[in-house]
Amino acid sequence: MIIMKWQVYKMRIFQQQIYDPLKLYGSRIIGRILGDLNPRPGSNAPIPRSAIKRILVIDRCCIGDLIMLEPALNALREYYREASVELLCIPAIKPLAEKAKLADRVYAYPKEAPYKEAFDLMINFHPDVRQIRMMKLGRSTYRAGFSFSGGARTLTHIIPYPYEEHQVERPFALLEEMYIPVERQVPRLRIFENTKKDPKRILLHPGAKDSERRWPARHWRRLLTLLEEAGYKPVMVAAAEVRKLKNVKIFEGDLLGLAAKIAGSAMLIGCDSMAVHLAAALKTSALAIFGSQKPELTRPYGPFGHYIAPSQPCRHRRRNWRLCANCMAEVRPQAVMDKVLEILENDSKVTERETLSGTEKQ
Repeated sequence: MIIMKWQVYKMRIFQQQIYDPLKLYGSRIIGRILGDLNPRPGSNAPIPRSAIKRILVIDRCCIGDLIMLEPALNALREYYREASVELLCIPAIKPLAEKAKLADRVYAYPKEAPYKEAFDLMINFHPDVRQIRMMKLGRSTYRAGFSFSGGARTLTHIIPYPYEEHQVERPFALLEEMYIPVERQVPRLRIFENTKKDPKRILLHPGAKDSERRWPARHWRRLLTLLEEAGYKPVMVAAAEVRKLKNVKIFEGDLLGLAAKIAGSAMLIGCDSMAVHLAAALKTSALAIFGSQKPELTRPYGPFGHYIAPSQPCRHRRRNWRLCANCMAEVRPQAVMDKVLEILENDSKVTERETLSGTEKQ
């Protein structure tokens, strides 16, 4: 019986693709010893809407994570129309979050963290126990989050983390538990909406946090040639992988500048990183190149989000538990080029339908 329980527990740990499995397993062991994996008695009681006047959403992880959180932020603002929805995020995305009006007020972590101020509701959509326990630094009547690696006793509203769902969809489960409807599920950034697109300009974003998540430089060089031969105007977004390339147009600028450039382009091609999520949210065709990780969990979301991945499961010996540089290299430039042509044709029809109908695809 103990062995069977361990097998089930191990499968849950190693099937997720969010954390390092060993660190997650260690956190859950500590949480079980401390009795911090199970909800407190009386949790998830209905919250009177009239009791919520000020909300703080904490997301101090990655730029892409916050972009994918936009529908949840929108749902909070729609449901609590009389409340102030405020956001604590990393400094790099604060200007974009303010311009896109993702919240009524935006704070940069850690210098501007408003932990000394009082809130009626604090929400952390990231299941890391360290972030959940940081919520205790603030003053709040209600605290909502996920049970995954510990910290359950800190929360008044909690559900198991739905790690098998796409990252955009995971917050919806927590909001549903709190009776907060999500009317629009596709991330949208309402900035640079009137920018005219250059149908021939395609942005290439080779950067990614993990080296195993990056496409080889030789593939980028070949894709540049294929795009130019097909009559397109490729522009590389500055990254260490491309600075040494000659006779290549390179964009260098901040996040807001990149968003403006994306809004005026026909497509962005990148790795599994923030740029593809930014493009899809700006209603620009986005193509993400995946290796061994699961595209269904973090692909760019919505009608303008696309991905390409190896046709066969990973069979390589790799250093990273879920990422594989060899799998990335197996995605060939010609296959990406073929996918680009297919996407541009199909997405132009999506844009035309949305323009004629005046509605957004949900």
